Amino acid sequence: MRHTISYILLVILMFLPLLIEALGITKLISILTYAFIMSIYALSFSFLLGYLGLLNFGHSLFFGLGAYLTTYQLIWLGVPYPLALLISTVLGSLIGLAVAFITRKMLRGIPFAFITLTLLLIIYSLYKRREFRIISGSEQGLIIYLPEILTSEMIPLISILIFVIILINILNEMREDFLNSSSNNNLSSFKRGTFLSKNILVLCLFCMIYISAIIILIRYLASKMPPYRVSINIYMISLTSLYLIYISLKTLIKRPIAVAWITTRDNETRAETLGYNSFMLKAIALVISGTIASLSGGLYILYSQNINPDTAFSPLLSVYGLVYSIIGGVYMIEGPIVGATLVTILEKYLSDFVGGWSVVATGIIFIAVVLYMPKGLSYYLWHALNKIFSRGFSIYGVKNKLVRQEKI
Repeated sequence: MRHTISYILLVILMFLPLLIEALGITKLISILTYAFIMSIYALSFSFLLGYLGLLNFGHSLFFGLGAYLTTYQLIWLGVPYPLALLISTVLGSLIGLAVAFITRKMLRGIPFAFITLTLLLIIYSLYKRREFRIISGSEQGLIIYLPEILTSEMIPLISILIFVIILINILNEMREDFLNSSSNNNLSSFKRGTFLSKNILVLCLFCMIYISAIIILIRYLASKMPPYRVSINIYMISLTSLYLIYISLKTLIKRPIAVAWITTRDNETRAETLGYNSFMLKAIALVISGTIASLSGGLYILYSQNINPDTAFSPLLSVYGLVYSIIGGVYMIEGPIVGATLVTILEKYLSDFVGGWSVVATGIIFIAVVLYMPKGLSYYLWHALNKIFSRGFSIYGVKNKLVRQEKI
């Protein structure tokens, strides 16, 4: 059954805030929220790297401008947060298009990496100058007050409604998987019946858990909002945004344009011979990547309530995009999410014990993955789980998830 693990994790993450409050480890809510935001950012970075081979060392430019544009609207224009986030995300797509035209002659390989890094450093240096402290906030940064939306009891309920819609999509995908699996000519009728019955059992169990989680969460929120309502609202907004981006990209990579991207990545001359407009394909990818990265920046300002040039336009943030992607795996859509979540949780908890040495631990993990797990942790994890559960039903369908395993 394809994507079962993703759906089970979604249920767990929906239900997790209640368990965390009961156990008294509310710090985990904040850590996971940050991990969700960084996962969105990592998806935007990995998308460019995996499908077009574009290494963007200036990727934090999109993140920073998304954060600052959202902040400007909240502070100076009084725009409601949802509208401000939408506007900054749209502007992020325009920034991505602008970067595509600026780098048009060098939209490949090392030249693109260094041109985007130069653009980032130009914006970073401008925001660091004292003349621009009004718009940058200088070292102290710009501070926003919590939007009213964060104190609303409707946020978790809206998120649950979205998850119900997602559930319908999940059930449809599962139904197609069951039908395809049961009609497999390589299986005997007995094995085919056993296969289908096991999948139906898993489907029923999944639906029961999913619906139970929704009912319990609704009853809980209706009776008493937890004291850390703001934290849960940010958590739910970030989780919902991450999952919507995830299913959007998952749908996109099934389209014919994904084949065009891969062809362009592997051999641009051959792609143009086949009639593909390589610049247009790369520009579209940059627009999508810039949109997603700007969204993560807009969500980050909601999480931190403060933004400064060192946070927004740090070249290190672009490096982290690469780290998240490589550790998790560039060739699987879940890879950046796995990488960002693992690194974030590891660094947040290790920093309490070893301080800045947590970055060293991340570096060691990065080197180990590059040397011994070049396809990323997610590939080997799903591959192992697929082997464990291969008798009865396929948990993940790893082969269908790989873009292609050639080196970029």
